[in-house]
This record gives sequence, structure tokens and C-alpha cells, in this order.
Amino acid sequence: MKKNEQLTNEWVLYQRGIDYKNRIGLYQTSQDNNKFFQGDQWQGVESEGLPTPVFNIIKPVIRYKVSTIMQNDVKIVYTCGNATSPNYPQLEQFADVLTKYASTMWERLKMDFLNDNVLKDAAIQGDGVCHFFWEDGIKAELIDNTNLYVANQNYPNIEEQEYIIISYRQNVSKVKREAEKYKVKDLDLITADTDINEQAGEWVELQDEGMCIVLLKYWKENGTVHFRKSTKSVVMVENEDTMLKRYPIAFFNWESVKNSFHGVSDVTGLIPNQKYINTIAALIQFSTMHTAFPKMVYNSSLIDNPDNAVGVAIGVNGAENVKNMIDYIMPPQISVDAFKMFDTTITLTKDLMGANESALGNINPEKASGRSILAIIEQSAIPLESIRRRFFNYIEDIALIWSDMWRIHSQEGLQVTFENDNNDLQTAIIPQEVFDELMLETKIDIGPSTRWTERALMETLDNLLTNKYMPFEWYVELMPEGSGLPKARLKEMIEQAKIQQMQQPQMDIDALLDSLPPEVQQQALQDPSILENIIAERIGVQ
Repeated sequence: MKKNEQLTNEWVLYQRGIDYKNRIGLYQTSQDNNKFFQGDQWQGVESEGLPTPVFNIIKPVIRYKVSTIMQNDVKIVYTCGNATSPNYPQLEQFADVLTKYASTMWERLKMDFLNDNVLKDAAIQGDGVCHFFWEDGIKAELIDNTNLYVANQNYPNIEEQEYIIISYRQNVSKVKREAEKYKVKDLDLITADTDINEQAGEWVELQDEGMCIVLLKYWKENGTVHFRKSTKSVVMVENEDTMLKRYPIAFFNWESVKNSFHGVSDVTGLIPNQKYINTIAALIQFSTMHTAFPKMVYNSSLIDNPDNAVGVAIGVNGAENVKNMIDYIMPPQISVDAFKMFDTTITLTKDLMGANESALGNINPEKASGRSILAIIEQSAIPLESIRRRFFNYIEDIALIWSDMWRIHSQEGLQVTFENDNNDLQTAIIPQEVFDELMLETKIDIGPSTRWTERALMETLDNLLTNKYMPFEWYVELMPEGSGLPKARLKEMIEQAKIQQMQQPQMDIDALLDSLPPEVQQQALQDPSILENIIAERIGVQ
């Protein structure tokens, strides 16, 4: 610390959080897990001449689990919790508008992309964190759990924390410009540092102007959330009331740990098996490199130019049998136990993680129906239910954060744009007093898995059409958009066929009967279906 430099309160709390994370090994665990997931699994290991193969079982397992949780469509639904209000029907209409606006916000913030990444963060590092803030509207950013510090590290409920600190690593010039905006005087105390050990992943910085730590602290005071922003020695924002009732941070554990704020990742438990698999593979490769091919032995007194290269002639002295001059030693075979343990470890690891071949998608769709594939996938997703529930609770927290922010920024009425039931853009104004009366409640609608559900639906429709239980028009109307068939074009062709049929000239039935032979006329009068077939043939329907 420089002379006369005073540390901010946030910096002291930040150092306290760093000490705790170091004691539980969070920084090192995060770094190791990210490396092993990416396939960097030999860094820092003395191979001593061994090959360094990587048979990465961690990445497909994590990708499978993330994609399984993400395969269901998620929708935020708002409802009015003030059922006793005389304006309840009108309030429900406002809640419905906010539900549609939430769908617009979902697309605007690219929440599907963010959710995929936050799930991957949680699966690799143990926790998923998303921070929301208002900047001409709601904005979102993902935060690593290595950059999140709370008051009580033994309590997992983020809303009950006395304070929350988010650490950022930013360019010094950017921090100074922001400090000038807030009219901070001690700009010379904002200097570059090398505190990068607390950042997740492979953190590499440019060596031009340098970077420094910026701390954003949230706490609750008199029922609302306040924030303060500072560096190591400079306070940039002293105390600003956000008026929010909830922390603008959504958080969940991948696997919760008793009496711990932080969760645990599946990668942590997979690393020992991954090391064993790579080591066995390295030893097998080393053995095959040195012993897979026979070694030449020769009589040095009789061989002039020993050479093991292919196609090279070898000169010999004397008339002895060549077998007595040159021979080859066949090396011993590698024990089959090495191969068995290699395969068994991979198979058992995937099975214990619930990521067997069927779950990972190694199913031939030509040999299995959509229903059977769907059943297999749904069955394999059962072990992930607890993680899914925590993730969906995280989505509900996001919905509550959004409604809290809308409430604060609707003093002059919140203008929302959304798609109505006809998929047309519509604008509405929600007054401030409505938010106070709404008492919004949230729930999450979870749709079916689209890929194999559509396949099963198409198989059902095909069977109904083949067995003539429905007309073709119904078949086209009910087929899903992602079926691969040109649904819109088929509907156009059906309409064109109907129009053409209506435009066909009406035939004179009496004239038609008179034109028929007498015996055919008699048959047509006794059996109307014969006449229908004749008419259809004449107008070109058949």
C-alpha cells in the first residue's frame, strides 16, 4: 500500500472474501475445471517422455447435461396477486401485458444464449450468476462465482445477505473516465495493479495502460437496495438508493453443498478419472511406439550395413544362412487388462454421470421411433431434476427482478412493446399506481422438448393419415413448423385445389344419364356411387 493511501471499506470486505475463497480452494478449482473442460489436461504435468493424449470425457458429459436442461422452452408468466381488489379483472389484463412484454425482453436480452452460458458456468464452476442493471432499459451480464462475494458464506439465500460485492477488472482509463463523471478528485490514486489471481479462466492482459479492480457493493437499507462503487482507495459512488426491493442478482448452485453459499461442479469429481484415462492412454501409446514393431538383431561381424528401413538392401559377408545373421525379436504384448480398464473407466464414468450412449444422443433414429427416443431421453433426464428445479427457480428470480425494475422506472408510466395474439406489435402504457396494486406473482411455464416431441407427433399424424382417420387438410394444419415439410406451401396448394374444384363447370346430370348406355343408366340409378364415380371421372377429379 502506498504512503497515505487509505483502503475503502469495500476493499477490506473484498480481501475478507478472497481469504475465504482461498481457504476453500475456489479459485484453483475454477481454474482446473475450466482447463479440463476445454481439454488442457496436461498443463504443469511432467510427462517424462510419455505422449500426452487427451480423451476428453468431461466436455460431452457437461454439454449433455446443459443441453438436457435447456431443451425445454421456458416462458415467464405474471399474474395478479391482489385477488381482493375490485379492479382485479383489469389488473389481470395488465399482468397479461407484462407476460407478453417479458417475452419481448427475453428475445431482446438474448436470454436463451445467456442461460446456456450460465448453465455451463454453473456446471464447470459450481455456480451460475447473472447481474441485471438499468441503462436505458434492463441490461444483463454474467458474473463468475470467483467475482461474487457475500457477507455470509455459509448461507445460500442471496436475498438474505447483509451485503453483496461484485468485482470487475477494468481498464484504468475507463475507470478514470467514469470517476470524472462522478466528479471524483483523487484520480491519481486509481492505478494499475496485477491482481489477476482471483479471475476465472486464463486471464491475460495487455501491457499498455494496465487494469485495476472495481468493486460494486449492494446492501439493503430501510427496505430498499443501495449501492456503492469504489476501487482500492477511491470511492466513485458514495451511496445511491436504487429503490429496488430485491438484489438485482439471480444466482443458483449446480449442486448445493450443505452450509455453503457456493455449489460444487460435476467437473471436480470427474478430474481424477480423466487423469487416469489420459495416463493409461499415454502408457499404451508409449508401449506401442516402442514395442509394436519387431527389433532387428544381427551378427555384426557378418553384416556390413545394418538398416531397418523398408526396401533397403543389406550387405552380408560369408555364405551362412541369412537366418543365422539377421533375426527379429518380437516384443511382448500389452496386457489386455490395460485396455479393459481404459474402456471400463470411460463407460462407468459416463454411466455414473447419467450420460450413457443413449443419453448422449448416439441413437439411430431410423431404428427407433420418436416416442421411444423421447422416452429414453426423458428417463435419462430424471437424475437432473434437482438441478432443473434450481435453474427454474433462478428464472423465477429473474422474473421478479424484472418486475421490480419496471416498478421503479414507471414513475411516468412504463411504455411496453409486445406482440399481441395476432403476432402484431402493440404498445401499451402501465401507470405507476398499477404496479403498486398488482402485487405481481410469477410462475414459469415449461414447454416440451421440441426435437423428439415433434418426431413423435409426426409419427402419430402419419399413422392417422395412412389409416384414413383424418383428411389431408387436418394433417397439414397439425404438423409442427419444424417437421421439414413445406407447411405453408402445402396449405397454399390445398387452397388452390379447392378454388379450382369450385370453378369446374357444373354438369347436367340428366344429360349425363342420357349419354350413358341403357344398362349403365340402370346400374347408376340403382347404385348412386356409380354415378358419383362417372361424374368425378368426367370433371377430372380422379
